[in-house]
Amino acid sequence: MLPRMPPAAPSTRAPALAEVLVALEQAYGKPAPPRLTDPFDLILLENASYLVDDERRVAVFDALSARIGTTPEAILTAKPGVLAAAIEGGGMRPPMRAEKLREAAELAHDMDLDRLRAAMRESPEQARKQIKKFPGMGEPGADKLLLFYRCAPSLAPDSNVLRVLVRLGFVHEESSYDKTYRAAKQAVAPELPEGYDAIITARELLRRHGQTVCMRTAPACGACPLAKRCVFFAASGGIIRTSPAASPDGPISPGGCAPRRARPP
Repeated sequence: MLPRMPPAAPSTRAPALAEVLVALEQAYGKPAPPRLTDPFDLILLENASYLVDDERRVAVFDALSARIGTTPEAILTAKPGVLAAAIEGGGMRPPMRAEKLREAAELAHDMDLDRLRAAMRESPEQARKQIKKFPGMGEPGADKLLLFYRCAPSLAPDSNVLRVLVRLGFVHEESSYDKTYRAAKQAVAPELPEGYDAIITARELLRRHGQTVCMRTAPACGACPLAKRCVFFAASGGIIRTSPAASPDGPISPGGCAPRRARPP
C-alpha cells in the first residue's frame, strides 16, 4: 500500500477556489484561450501525439492539418505510411498513433460529426457516451470536449489539475484515479466561476501550476504562490522542497495525484 497524505492539522483546510485562482493569475497572468475547441480537432490533438509537451502537441496537429487535413475523410484516404510520417514528431510509435487517428476518423464518419456536435449541445449526457467511444476519450476527455465546446460546465481536471486540487485539500485521494476524479469534480462544482470562458481560464491556471510548480515528484514548494494555503505543504511540516527528492514509490494513480510527505534534502 502506498503512503497517503497525512491528515492536516485541524486549522488547515482547503482555501476558496476563487482565492486560489486570484493568486495563480497574479503569478502567471491570464492564460490565452484555447486555440482548438472543435470536438474532433481535440480528439485528433489527443491521439496524434504521445507523452510530449503542449507546444509539441500543437505543432504535430498543425503538421497533420497541413500535410493530410483534419477531416475524417482526409484521414481515411491518406496512406498509412504518409499519415504516420505526418505525425512523426509526436513521440514514440508513429504507426500506432496513425492507427488511432484512423480509428477516430472511422467513428466520426459513422457517427456524422454534425450530429455529434448537435447532440453535445442538446443532450450532453447522451453525447458523452458517444465521445467515450473514441480512442483516448475517457471521462476526463469527454468532460474537456464538452467544456471547450461550451456544452456542459465542469472543471474537467486533467492529472495536473487533479494533483493540485488534492494537495490543496479540495478532495482526498480515493482508491482509484476515476473515483478521485469524480470526487474532485463534485467538490469544486459549487465554487466554479460563472461562464465558460472563466471556467476554462480556471482550468488552465491550475493546469499550468501543476505542470510547472506543483509537479508530481519534485514539487517546488519554495516557488509556490499557494504554499501558505496548501494542506500538502502544511502536512509536510512546512519543509520547502525546490529540487527532486528520491522516492521509492510511484504515483498511486495514473495522474500521480497522491501527495507524499516532504522529505528533508
